[in-house]
Amino acid sequence: MCGRFTLTDPDPRILKTRFDLRETAEVEKEKPRFNVAPTDTVLAIRLDKEGERDLGRLRWGLIPHYADPEKWDRLLINARAETLASAPAFRDAFEGGFRCLVVADGFYEWQQTEHGKQPYWLHRPDREPFAFAGLWARAVREDGSKLYSCTIVTTRPSEQVAPIHDRMPVILERDHEAAWLDRETVSDELMAMLEPADELELTEVGDAVNNVREDGPHLLDPPLQLF
Repeated sequence: MCGRFTLTDPDPRILKTRFDLRETAEVEKEKPRFNVAPTDTVLAIRLDKEGERDLGRLRWGLIPHYADPEKWDRLLINARAETLASAPAFRDAFEGGFRCLVVADGFYEWQQTEHGKQPYWLHRPDREPFAFAGLWARAVREDGSKLYSCTIVTTRPSEQVAPIHDRMPVILERDHEAAWLDRETVSDELMAMLEPADELELTEVGDAVNNVREDGPHLLDPPLQLF
């Protein structure tokens, strides 16, 4: 699964170049995030009405378009790749082209050990930003206001991640990002993109990340050595 992630350097210039945003796109300066948690607002890229990439903010935890946001009580932060086309909460978004790129540069997983759970930060060797495969939805409140939300697609673990967890988020290959966003891409092609990434580094970090209220570069510090 993916329950926490990072975006440690949301420099607008870097994001515009990395994700091929149009030159005139306005990208606000974001605060670095070292502990993005469910229900937080996340940066995500969708296609606008003109088919251009648009960087905006979505609530992490998908609320389907048919649901009443005031009554919906499920926290759908992840969507299993294997059931995207069949699960009612995700099928419409997946097949209807409501797909997005969730911008990140790392995520956390916890390994059970004899001393408790050891958190790891998983990231690219160059620590550059990447895109999780995401789905988004627009739900309407009773007062007519809209709530935009998203979920992150997960798949089986790579050989690196398997000793830590039995699932991992889908990090799209850069060459697949355009097709993932394209509303015309067929299901078979989309499903073929949902493979585990195998070029990640695993960094042991301290247990400060366990607290969702904690945020800051200290979360990437190595664990304290007591002996």
